[in-house]
Amino acid sequence: MKDIEANKVLQQNMEEGIKTVMPRIENELSPLIDQKNKLFRQRLLRLDELATELGVGKLNKDWFEPYMVEQTSILMQQNGYGDAELKAIFEKYSREPLLPSDDELADYAQKVKDEFGIEMNIKEMMEKGLETYLRENKDEFQQKISEKWEEQEAEDIRNYDPATKQKVSKQDRVLMQDAKTIYMRLVKKYHPDRELDEALKVRYTDIIQQVTTAYKSNDFLTLLKLQIEHLDEKEADATFLAEDMLKRYNKILQKQLNVIKEEVDFMKYSSMGLFDEFFDRNHQFSKSKFTRYKKKLKEEIADMEEDIQASYKRKKGWFKEWIREIKMYQQEVLIQETMLRFYSFEE
Repeated sequence: MKDIEANKVLQQNMEEGIKTVMPRIENELSPLIDQKNKLFRQRLLRLDELATELGVGKLNKDWFEPYMVEQTSILMQQNGYGDAELKAIFEKYSREPLLPSDDELADYAQKVKDEFGIEMNIKEMMEKGLETYLRENKDEFQQKISEKWEEQEAEDIRNYDPATKQKVSKQDRVLMQDAKTIYMRLVKKYHPDRELDEALKVRYTDIIQQVTTAYKSNDFLTLLKLQIEHLDEKEADATFLAEDMLKRYNKILQKQLNVIKEEVDFMKYSSMGLFDEFFDRNHQFSKSKFTRYKKKLKEEIADMEEDIQASYKRKKGWFKEWIREIKMYQQEVLIQETMLRFYSFEE
């Protein structure tokens, strides 16, 4: 019973989380992320503009150029390769024509196919950018996930049989029959009209109200609890029946959980990591985490707007500061890459 209760809570948390967080990501965070990306693009254009006007210097060239290539490439991968200005910057600093590589997107598409059985259009992903492509196709992908799980659920209870939907619904019929059995047993034993003692009649009325409410709302877990609580152990097959029903219910609940987990996993892929930011280990949505993340985004946007304005007020000082930032960033990347190679060699 404890396992079932835990699974039921997890299921409810997941369902509520999906309903809560995805609309909020789409309506509240996506516009901020788009704004941040536009400002990041604007800053790259300004860095290029001042590099042309003021010059980078020989010592800083080896740090600045790879940075510009890397950052323009990341932006185009996210937002599509149709941005002529970013394309020009990429080709300027890489000294070669832009030939978009689909390697990373192909790896991503293969992971999604292996995990969820969804075919992704790599060409369209490159044209529109990964984030736009996922956002536009989200509903279709989620529908495919649901269809996949319906097929898998049907396969569990049959060797190939075209009447899949009828077979799948058999689980619901079994659950309804179990619920009806519990309901009839409890009503038969605790019907208040059959009791003369007024105190017991009040108690029985309360029990029947609980049973009726659970039965009408299809709350099978509560019905099971009521059966275990109120049926006498001496009653024929009552204990065995409860255990048998628990096993059946747990199996059905586990399949429902698997479907929801599949949806959650795809949410993680399609939200580009945002989904994990706002949930605890029990998959409960954290309003405080969401609020902090949103606040942080707004602060970053404000800082970027102020930074870009500074590039026009004191362009030489601003550009020198950014050259130092870029050099430090590139040096840190180099150290991390060296460490990774070192550990790989040791293994």
